Amino acid sequence: MTDSPRMDHQTMLTFAADVMGAAGCSAEEAASVADVLVEADLRGLFSHGVMRLTLYTDWIREGRMRPGAEIREVVSGPAVAVLDADGAPGPVSAARGVDRAVELALAGAAAFVFVKNGTHFGPAAHWALRAAERDCIGFCSSNGGGVAGVLAFGSRDVALTNGPIAWALPGGRHPALVADMAVGAAAMGKVRVARAAGMSIPDDWGVDAAGRPTTDPNALVDLLPFAGPKGYGLGIVTETLAGILAGAVARVNRKPDDPQPVGQVFGAINIAAFRPVAEFRADVDDAIDRLHAIPPAEGSDGVLAPGEPEWRRREQSLADGIEYPDGLLDDVAVTARGLGVAPAWS
Repeated sequence: MTDSPRMDHQTMLTFAADVMGAAGCSAEEAASVADVLVEADLRGLFSHGVMRLTLYTDWIREGRMRPGAEIREVVSGPAVAVLDADGAPGPVSAARGVDRAVELALAGAAAFVFVKNGTHFGPAAHWALRAAERDCIGFCSSNGGGVAGVLAFGSRDVALTNGPIAWALPGGRHPALVADMAVGAAAMGKVRVARAAGMSIPDDWGVDAAGRPTTDPNALVDLLPFAGPKGYGLGIVTETLAGILAGAVARVNRKPDDPQPVGQVFGAINIAAFRPVAEFRADVDDAIDRLHAIPPAEGSDGVLAPGEPEWRRREQSLADGIEYPDGLLDDVAVTARGLGVAPAWS
């Protein structure tokens, strides 16, 4: 197991792009994937960062992720579109989806774009923020894309993928407000981080093969929904939107031999259609200032806005390098060497 390496993000961008290029992606596709994964690491979201290179390259080899796939717009309307990604790398089709949603929203007031036949696209917040950078409120959701299954509340059977739900609302002086969560009690990537680091996990994350709560990340098979019926309810909504409405397949409807098609939703609200953008941003800043001014509870360092811990982590990582958890990059090193790419930290 490697010690915690501290890596410059530009070095990791080059490394991740080299790995994806060696796996068969074009230079543009590889750069798009690398940008999303390294950005996740900058924000401390290691479960969705470069550790995903192993899964992504496995999926390319298995034909589940298809570099060079043609992304087609199969439904078009004044404020809607549906894209068929045909298995393209998730960050590539996601960029097309959110950019199309913003384009349609800026031409009116709001828009939704769905992607079917997609693949894992990294942190959902990345795409909501992409809309927020263009004076829109961004929304993103997906019916999975990873391998995690989430149990139905009150059952030992899987009914959901660990689909994310993310919003980003732009501020002015302050970074955007960001809410990003999955319907499971944790990301399966966090379980893999715990495995790599030799750590235990909370016993309310998931269950073992016998359906019993476990603190052993190596024994965990399925995840529990967060907050019981609340996470389960949001999960069913997510599966209906990103699965059924997008023309993909909801997890509970899948047959054993289904190829696990992934559906995704990208929404954009044009702030200027409702009120002046500068006024909106100023009011968001005021709200954040008032959050900061709330007296902290005993033992707390103070109230932070949603998404603020990740913004702070990003600034620190840009200045000092990304500090990776012990052992996290071990499998990535094996993957890279197998593709003829030298690990950047060796």
